[in-house]
Amino acid sequence: MTDSRLRLFDTHAHLDFPKLREDLDGVLERARQAGVERIVTIGASDGLDSNYRALEIARAHKENIRCTAGIHPHDASVCDDEVFRTIADDFAELPEVVAIGETGLDYHYDNSPREKQREVFRRFLELAIDVDKPVVIHSREAEEDTIEIIREVGNRRGILHCFSGSREFAERGLELGFHISFSGIPTFKSAQQLRAIARDIPSDRILVETDAPFLAPVPRRGKTNEPAFVKHTAACIAEARGASLEDFSRLTFENACRIYDWT
Repeated sequence: MTDSRLRLFDTHAHLDFPKLREDLDGVLERARQAGVERIVTIGASDGLDSNYRALEIARAHKENIRCTAGIHPHDASVCDDEVFRTIADDFAELPEVVAIGETGLDYHYDNSPREKQREVFRRFLELAIDVDKPVVIHSREAEEDTIEIIREVGNRRGILHCFSGSREFAERGLELGFHISFSGIPTFKSAQQLRAIARDIPSDRILVETDAPFLAPVPRRGKTNEPAFVKHTAACIAEARGASLEDFSRLTFENACRIYDWT
């Protein structure tokens, strides 16, 4: 039975990952039962190919799934001119594609050279402006460069996804016009500071996500994450903000619909 009290929006999931794709009907049914009405599946899961998979999923589930298009910073080294042109020409302006990304910088793993990450990040920021869509940003241990490059390019519309950074990073992102999206991390016992940041994000700029299949929230920690579990993240942050889960779910649903221009 669907939880009709809630209107949840998982703003960031990787539905094309095998653990989710192989049971997609079950994943989507459990999400529906949990009150998840909409999901954005990310095209930048694994190089260029994942963009095709994400688009296929979005087209097969037009009522409640949209997708993004981009190249993850881990894979920036594969984003040559041909790959970028493919995303720009074949994906970026499609109606199913509601954002560019995820893109950004990851200095924790450094799976691609940092200079290449910065180059590709700039190109996707520029593409987002060109097609008038928000940009979904991944930033890990790269706060200063992330903000500097956003300022240089001039984006004012996007999401700092799976936020786990400093309060200063959140404040600077908000000053630039960005939304802040929280995954399951605030539910972790050690995440007191992150819960405090989530508590203080303006009501019109806060989002929730799973980043499935990663980062399952308490009490599902250690399991394969899936969109249904966004309910636990929403409940945790709602409590920190002194709000009911019902009200917070509707607030974040409306915010997500607005940033993704999904009416």
